[in-house]
Amino acid sequence: MDELLNTENSIENSIENENIETQVVSEVEQVAQDAEPKFEEPVAEPVADLPQEVVPEQEPAVETQPEVKEPEVTEADFAGLNKEEILEKIRYYVHDSEKEDCKKEIDILRKLYYERQREDHETLKRELREKAGEGVEIEMPKDPTEDYFKELMEDYRKQREERLRRQEEIKEKNYEKKLAIIEKIKQLGNSESVAQSYNDFRALQKEWGEIGMVPAEKNKELWENYQMHVSNYYNLLKINRELRELDYKKNLEQKISLCEKMEELLLETNILTAYRKSIELFNEWKEIGPVPNDKREEIWDRFNEVRTKIFNNFKEYNEKQKSEREANYEQKVLLCERIEAMVADDALPKNGKDWVVASQKVLELQALWKTIGMVPTAVNTEIYERFRTSCNKFFDLKKEYFDRMNSDLEENLRKKTELCVTAESLQDSTDWKKTTEMFYDLQKKWKEIGPAPKKHSDQIWGRFRAACNKFFDAKSQFYSNIEAEHQMNLEKKENLISEVKAYVPVEDQAQNVEKIKEFRTRWNEIGYVASADKDRLYKEFKEAVDKIFATINLNRNDLELSAFNTQIEMIKESGEVSALQKERSAIVHKIQDLTVEIAQIENNLGFFSSGSDSIVKEFKKKIEKIKNEIAVLKDKKKAIDIAERELKGTSNE
Repeated sequence: MDELLNTENSIENSIENENIETQVVSEVEQVAQDAEPKFEEPVAEPVADLPQEVVPEQEPAVETQPEVKEPEVTEADFAGLNKEEILEKIRYYVHDSEKEDCKKEIDILRKLYYERQREDHETLKRELREKAGEGVEIEMPKDPTEDYFKELMEDYRKQREERLRRQEEIKEKNYEKKLAIIEKIKQLGNSESVAQSYNDFRALQKEWGEIGMVPAEKNKELWENYQMHVSNYYNLLKINRELRELDYKKNLEQKISLCEKMEELLLETNILTAYRKSIELFNEWKEIGPVPNDKREEIWDRFNEVRTKIFNNFKEYNEKQKSEREANYEQKVLLCERIEAMVADDALPKNGKDWVVASQKVLELQALWKTIGMVPTAVNTEIYERFRTSCNKFFDLKKEYFDRMNSDLEENLRKKTELCVTAESLQDSTDWKKTTEMFYDLQKKWKEIGPAPKKHSDQIWGRFRAACNKFFDAKSQFYSNIEAEHQMNLEKKENLISEVKAYVPVEDQAQNVEKIKEFRTRWNEIGYVASADKDRLYKEFKEAVDKIFATINLNRNDLELSAFNTQIEMIKESGEVSALQKERSAIVHKIQDLTVEIAQIENNLGFFSSGSDSIVKEFKKKIEKIKNEIAVLKDKKKAIDIAERELKGTSNE
């Protein structure tokens, strides 16, 4: 289940990132809906002149401070941290940092933590796998830092929720403050001093601009109410033309500045950023009063033209995103269907190796899932739960299979122990023919039983093999006294060696190969010789055959088979059937591994598109090479089978 834990963590992390980006896009779309109703530029209305003495001597100054931007935090700032240092950084931002919003830092650190956790997990898994061996289920220990990490994330979530709650409270208070300002503006018309009333009015405007945001659902109505009473105030006081024109001039300067800022957004490469900033500039525009009538349409058209371009870019971007997410959804549905097909009753793996291959395929599909990207918000949870459920079902079934297999291994150990007891009761028998048949029957049953637990496998096999070897060694010793037969075999082999040395290769390679096979067949048919002569004769025969090989320049596979046949001859000379069986077992396992490798390569070919011809050709070339290797291994197995039958035939005699 360690694969499932890793998968769930990484997939949930990617889903969380998708939800965050989806929330951002949704917020921007909501702002767009609020911002797009038709906006009418306020008209500057002419008023009667007022006496000069009521005009304020100076416009109240508004002090502004330059905006100080903190350097943007990137993943590179934390790249060298290990898992413990990452947790310490998270703890600092959650509990000690004076920064109001540390979301970006927390998101980067959380991502890095999962990456470090995944690296540690894979390293530990490889170490445990090397110790336990292939085909053995291992249980991964829990990451000791994970609970602390989750605790910090929970603290951060609570802090963020509390901050958002406080922000909403502040917006409500700001709303009440702005309502109070509107009430004060309504009362300014009753003032006896026009100059003082105007100064109070400018002060209230400044206070209005400094208050901050209000709840979005109340903003439009509040702003319209404010603009209405500002207009009423101008009408009630009938500010003189000079003062009004001065105010209009200042408004025009501010709107020209906003036009320039809006035009700069056309150079912004991030469409979402440009759109959000355009909304902020539009909100600032609405807070500024009217401009001279002769400039009103010109300045508004300039501002609105750029604003419309940015909005259309965003609209086009949004449509493209929608199309891409639909395509992503279709791809993820296909991945779900592939895993669901793998957990169908008629498609489940039949043995441990098949489960390992299937597990690798599921992990590959999980890795592919994480590369696809976001899907429409409406189906985001549904498709993730479908994929997650299928993965969980697969790994649950895998666990059930290996639990059953462990039970079968224990039963196999019990059966093999019984065979050892039987073999040990027969190891001292001198009824060679009958007891040989009984040992062959025991060996056949041993192969049919299946594997025992790995920790007992070598021990129980050594016990069984020792009993078999004791009997067959005694039998070999008994027959080794047949000196006359050995002497006759000695003369035959010396004559054959002379014939091999005298052989002159012909131009036909096939004829040469057949001749070499004939020499070996005749050599194998001759039988045993005395131990003192065995190595010498074999060495002379091997050198003579190797000389023919060198002369006719056979290909690599033929040379390899020749060397292997020579090795088999040595084992056959020693009479050790168990050595032949061990060699055959190694070859069978190698053939199985190569067959699995071909299946994996053919499966991987399905992930490449038609544009990957060079990669596909390379994979096919590799498959052909493996098939040639399997063919050579099958020839080796055939040579072992022949040698074993010949040895058993000699033993029965």
